[in-house]
Amino acid sequence: MRRILALAWPVVLTSLNWTIMHVTDVVVVGLVGTHEVAALGASRTLTYIGIVVALGWLTGVLVFAARADGAGDLPATGAVLRQGLVLGLVLGLISGGTLFFFASPLLLGVGVDPGIAPAAASVVRTMALGYPFQLLTVAATFFLEGVSRPRRVMAVNLSILPINALLAWVLATGQFGLPAMGAVGAALATVIAIVISAVAMLVAAFTLPRARERQVRDWRDFGSPAMWRGVWALLAFGLVPAIASGLELAGFSILIALSTQLGEATTHAFQIVFSVHNVTFAFALGLGSAAGVRAGNAVGEGLAAEAGPRTAIAAGLAAAIMAVLAVPLTLFPMLAVSGFPASREVALIAAGMLGLWAPFILFDGLQVVFVYALRSLGDQVFAGLNGILSFFLLTGALGLVTVHAGWGARGLVVASAAGMVAAALLNGARLYWITHRFRLKS
Repeated sequence: MRRILALAWPVVLTSLNWTIMHVTDVVVVGLVGTHEVAALGASRTLTYIGIVVALGWLTGVLVFAARADGAGDLPATGAVLRQGLVLGLVLGLISGGTLFFFASPLLLGVGVDPGIAPAAASVVRTMALGYPFQLLTVAATFFLEGVSRPRRVMAVNLSILPINALLAWVLATGQFGLPAMGAVGAALATVIAIVISAVAMLVAAFTLPRARERQVRDWRDFGSPAMWRGVWALLAFGLVPAIASGLELAGFSILIALSTQLGEATTHAFQIVFSVHNVTFAFALGLGSAAGVRAGNAVGEGLAAEAGPRTAIAAGLAAAIMAVLAVPLTLFPMLAVSGFPASREVALIAAGMLGLWAPFILFDGLQVVFVYALRSLGDQVFAGLNGILSFFLLTGALGLVTVHAGWGARGLVVASAAGMVAAALLNGARLYWITHRFRLKS
C-alpha cells in the first residue's frame, strides 16, 4: 500500500494541477460572461478529444518504461523516452494542425450550436498552437511516472499553476489596459503555460538521477531503424487506447454539444459540473497511474501474478477516496457550485445536476484503476473496447435519447453515470479474468 500511495499522491497533485488550470479558465471566463463560458465549453468538444487521443497513443511510454524499469534495463528506459518524444512531437503537429485549420466545420459537425461555434472556433485555434508542446510534456511525464519519479512531474506542474492563473486573469478579463479577450484569452494563457511546462518537464527528464546509465540524453540513435521500430511499437501499442480514448471523450463531447442545444445557462452549468468531475477524477488518475506502474513492474520482474493484488490495493484506495468525495457533493452540491461565478439560474441547474451525478464517481474511480492495470498487462485492446461500449455507445446514445425525450439537464447526468457504471463492471470483470489466469499459471 505504501508503494502505491507513494506513486499515487504526486500524480494526484499533478492531475489536480491541470484540472485546476481548466477550472480556473471556467471561473475567470465566467467573470466576463455566460456567452464566453459557453464558447469555452463548446471548444472543449474538440480540444479535449485531441489531447485525450494523443494521451492514449502515448500510454505505451508509461507501460514500456515501467516494464524496463522493473526488469532493471536502464538503457531501455532511456530509449523509450526518446522514442516517446519523437512520437509526441509528430502527434502534436498532426493533431494541432488539424484542429487549427478545420475548427469551424468540426465544431458544427459534432453538433455545437451555430450561434456559439464561431467564438468556440477561435478558442480551438488558439489551443491548437500548444499541442506539440503539450504532447512533448505528456511523453516526458509518462516516462517519469513509469520509472517511479512522479514527484518531478508534480514539481513542474505545480510551479506552472500560478503562472497560468495570473495570465488567464490578465488576458481574459483585460487587466492593465489590455483588451478583455474572454475565452480566447484564457486559451492563450494556457498555451503560454504549456510551452513553459514543456521546457521544464524535458529538463526534469534529462537530469533525473542515473540519467547517464539510462542514456536519456544519448541521441546517437536518432533516425536509426532501431529508433523507428521503437516509435512504431509505441504507436501500435497505443492505437486502440487512442481510438478508445477519443471515442470515450466523444461520448462526453456529445453531451457538451447537447448542452449547447439546451441554452447557454445549461451549457454554463454543465461546464461547472464537468469541472467538478475533473477534480474528483484527478484522484482516480493518480491511483490508476500507480496501479499501471506497479502492474508493469510486475510484468518486467517476471511476476505477472502479483499484478492482481497490487491493483486490488489501488482499487480499494480509489473506492474509499471517491466515496469520501461523493458524500458532500451529493448532500451539499451548492457548496461546490458556489465557487464558480454564475447567475442564480446557472447555479441552480448545476447544483441539481451535481447532486444527482456525484454518487457515481465511485464507479469512475474504479474503472480508471482497472484500465491502467489492463494496459500494463498487455490487454489494452479489451480495455479500449470496454471504454468504447461504455462511454461512446452507451453514454452518447443515452444522451441523445434522454435530451430529445425532454429530460433536459438530467438526461446529461443519467447518460454520464450509466457509462461510469458500465465501464467499472466491464473492466473489473476483464481484469479478474486476466489475473485469475496468471494465478493459475503461477
